Parts: sequence; C-alpha cells; structure tokens
Amino acid sequence: MRNSRVQLASRGFLLVMALGWVAIALASLEYFEPDSVAPFVVERLPVRFESLWLGALQWHVASAIVTFPLCLVLGTPWLQRRPVWHRSLGRVTGALVVAVLVPSGIVLSFEAKGGALVTVGFFLSAAVVLVAMVSGVASARRRDFLAHKRHMLHVTAQMSVAVTSRGLLRGFDMAGLEPEVAYTVALWIPVVASALAAEWLAGRRAFPSFAFTPSVPRSLS
Repeated sequence: MRNSRVQLASRGFLLVMALGWVAIALASLEYFEPDSVAPFVVERLPVRFESLWLGALQWHVASAIVTFPLCLVLGTPWLQRRPVWHRSLGRVTGALVVAVLVPSGIVLSFEAKGGALVTVGFFLSAAVVLVAMVSGVASARRRDFLAHKRHMLHVTAQMSVAVTSRGLLRGFDMAGLEPEVAYTVALWIPVVASALAAEWLAGRRAFPSFAFTPSVPRSLS
C-alpha cells in the first residue's frame, strides 16, 4: 500500500513538472523572436554588460528547456533499463548543465529581480546543481549507483525550482504580496525545500518510480 502511494506521488510529481515545463517553454518562445523584445527584458533593462546579459538569458532559457525534461526522463525506470541510452543522454545533459546552464544562470543572477537575497539564492541553487552534477558523473564512473541516484536527485530537485517558484509567484501576486518579498520567498522556499526533499527521498528504501536504479550490462558486470 505504501509503495503504491509513493508510486502515485512520484507520477504526480512528474506530471506537474512536465506540465510546468510545457508552460515555461511556451512562454519562453518570446525570448527568441527576432523582431520583438520580451516584457521581462524590457522590465530588466538597462543592465550592466547588456550584451552579455542578453546572450546569457537566451542560452540559459534554451539549455533549461532542453535539460530539465532530460533530467526527468533519465530518472525513469524505462530509460534506466536501457543503459546505453541512459549513459548517452546523461552525458549530453551533464555537459549542457555544467557548460551552459550553470554559467549562464550565474551571469543572470547578478541582475536578479528581488535584490541581493535573490542573487544569493540563485548562487546557492547553481552551486548545488554544479556540485551534484559533477559528483553524480564521478559516482557513475566508479559504479556507485546509490551515490549517483542521490546526486542526480539534487540536480533534478533544483531544476524543478523553475516550476515551483513560478507557481508561488502566481499565488503571491494574487495575494497582493509586495514584489520584492514575493521574489525572495518564492525562490528560497523551493530551493531549500527541494534540497531537503531530495536528501530525504535518496534515503528511502521504498523509492518511487522516479528512482535511479540503472541496469548494468552483463559485459560490464
């Protein structure tokens, strides 16, 4: 009974994240329209190092749109039962996260809406993603799949902040909360809660379907 509830919760999480990803992806198309400027960009300009910031914004949005669903798919048993695909997609995802997503996110964080506390929050989330991704790759190479699962959970959890934070912002806006406070709270609560949830889930035996239990080819065992 407990396993079925955990499985249901896991699938619910995947569904919510998938729907959130679709909504974000559709809303992000405006960043790539050549003859228009997105309202978010208009709101943030002028910024220091404008060309760098605009380039980082496009690279960050594009890499997030690609890597977040890949992280979700890589965490499914269906792909874990296909180690060659899992390994190949994992390498692509890891490279994009380390080389594009995290650096561009750090650039954007210096001009974060909400002030210094939000900048620090973005830095913390980026640091968790970077350290967890590098550690996850290292643990996979030494075939420590329990450690790999734990690290990858932290990566996916922090990437899910993009969805949960937007949901909180919508709620705070409806409640009339002051924007500066709303941005700070809507970032820090998901960042901290996601880290705690990932650590808690990694230690559970009755782990949901969104688990890292990769099959090992006989030729490698």
